[in-house]
Amino acid sequence: MLKINPYEKEWQEIRLSEEIVDLYRLDIWAKNFSLMTAGYRGRLNPNDANDPAEEFNSLIIAILGEAKARVFRRKLAHGEQAHVHIGGETRPHTQDFIAILSRVYAAHDIKVHLRAHIKTTPIWYSSFGIFYKEYQSGDNLTASHSPFFKGGWKPMDSAGKQLLAEEEEIISEVKNIVNNQEKISVAPWELKDKIIYDFDVNEAYVKYQQAVITDRSRDYIKKAIEKGFRCAVCTVGGSMKSTTERLFPMLGIPTGEDSVIHYLFGEEDSQYHKLGQKGEKNFGPDPSKQEVYKSIGAQEILLKGKADIVFIWDPDGDRLNIVTITLSEQAEQAKKFGIDVDPCPGTDKAIIYFTPNQLFFMLTAYRINVLKECGLLDAYDWFVTNSISTSRSIAELAAKENISVAQIRVGFKYAGTFCEWLENRTDPDSPFINAIGDKVYIGDKPRALIMCEESGGAIFGGTDLLMNESGSKGLIALREKDGMQLGLMTLALTAYLYNAKRSLSEYYCDLMEKHHIRHRFFDRCDVTLYREDLEDPAKLEKAKSDGISKRDITMHFFKELAEQASAGTPLKEICDVINSKLAKGDRSIPTLKRICNVGEGKQLEGTFMEFDDFWFLIRASGTDALLRYYIEGKDKDETKAYQQSLMNLKI
Repeated sequence: MLKINPYEKEWQEIRLSEEIVDLYRLDIWAKNFSLMTAGYRGRLNPNDANDPAEEFNSLIIAILGEAKARVFRRKLAHGEQAHVHIGGETRPHTQDFIAILSRVYAAHDIKVHLRAHIKTTPIWYSSFGIFYKEYQSGDNLTASHSPFFKGGWKPMDSAGKQLLAEEEEIISEVKNIVNNQEKISVAPWELKDKIIYDFDVNEAYVKYQQAVITDRSRDYIKKAIEKGFRCAVCTVGGSMKSTTERLFPMLGIPTGEDSVIHYLFGEEDSQYHKLGQKGEKNFGPDPSKQEVYKSIGAQEILLKGKADIVFIWDPDGDRLNIVTITLSEQAEQAKKFGIDVDPCPGTDKAIIYFTPNQLFFMLTAYRINVLKECGLLDAYDWFVTNSISTSRSIAELAAKENISVAQIRVGFKYAGTFCEWLENRTDPDSPFINAIGDKVYIGDKPRALIMCEESGGAIFGGTDLLMNESGSKGLIALREKDGMQLGLMTLALTAYLYNAKRSLSEYYCDLMEKHHIRHRFFDRCDVTLYREDLEDPAKLEKAKSDGISKRDITMHFFKELAEQASAGTPLKEICDVINSKLAKGDRSIPTLKRICNVGEGKQLEGTFMEFDDFWFLIRASGTDALLRYYIEGKDKDETKAYQQSLMNLKI
């Protein structure tokens, strides 16, 4: 086994000998290597960063760094100095992997900028800082909401977006390095003027958020704080506490045990305090999972009046979910609108769990209202961007105000690509072609009302562009999901309702009724393809092979139907094929209005189907061993029945 000391103070050379290639099975790994929805992810050994049996280890990190360094060196102008930022959250070996990447980049004469003052870096902080400081690229070591035994590497471009333009070049370089058994030079850990602890963009970030969160919203927060408003924040042992406890006070929001913001599970933990671990199954520290949001102690905190709302951030801070409280008399109405409610016997209260979709719906309505009050709604061409898997309730709400909605492929990098298209277009009358082929028109003063995806991430844009340090370039919105910004906007909404003595559940139900929203019942069912935590390599390989085979057969079935429809096969025939595969007793699928493949028609991106009263999407997760079945409609029982029918097809 090749043991790499991350902090070696001498120059080193890693040679991919035939023995090393065989031991680490690098030929197989390189052949299958790709950058997925959130970069590269793979299993790691929490107890050994060098373990050759796993696909995320120190040697793999060195190869990834070498491949990316070569690609970005080629992009430099003559005499141009390259700069890269590297950050990461708290999962096992993160700091060691950061050190290895730093040394590989430094060996290529690339200046590496590491976080000043603290170790960890949320993904949005990396994204903002890379763009603001005008570095050519950056990396963040995170697997977001995945279990602790998975590692992740997200490479970013100069705008702070998960890179797309260089993706194929990096994949090609990885294959070259392995296939040619090449050498990787590794600089000393303390190489002077090349590895620098100077990455600090706190003041610039706060200034940016003050431009997005309007004066009126900040006034709501200030007034609520004066009245005694309190918020508990669960950071699941991830990276968010260290950063946000510095930023909140700069925004006039005190933190601390008895203050406005106090933290739960704030101590950084590489295994996330075992949150999401239920028996033998680990669901990961995903704030949108019941296994997490119902087990952090939020209920007791809310019932005892220690907080008015509880936030949950995932380890790298790109997702947010909330738990709150309402009066028992409002709970029944909340249930009718699809809100998850836990009654609290012996009290006049009930615990409310909102989904990210429901939160985004409320934030869209709140932001429309605030922008109207400030006279800003009609001053710009506001738009909504959401992934194809996100609730259509948000689009319905936007349509009432003539706000354009652009549906994008799953993966927040496509939100960044959409913004780039807006920023670079020369003709404001040219349409954007969305994820399922529809044309969307945005005016000549585009501004982001909300950009979101149902898994829990979102960003907002301000009236002014986000400018870099020199003022030479502006962005419509940040290129990564920003849990801090999302938290601030949710804090503003909650404060607004707190001051008016209204609950979030009351607000949500009133909005649904007032705007006659049809898409009320959303569900996503994840089918596990294989257990990623199997310890026996042979059993894992067999389970993985079987799971991928099942995935591909299922995805191909739907993809082929969409292609047949595109070629002219009548939709009735397509529907008949689906119904011919029904399991005994399952409900027949009704008249099909539309079926199409998502994005560029790649099999794993999914297939979308639209009916009179609901829509359905199947796609393979780009981060976990899952098939995802999404559905949303106006009737809860019918929607669930159709979802089960489509999941149970005998394919």
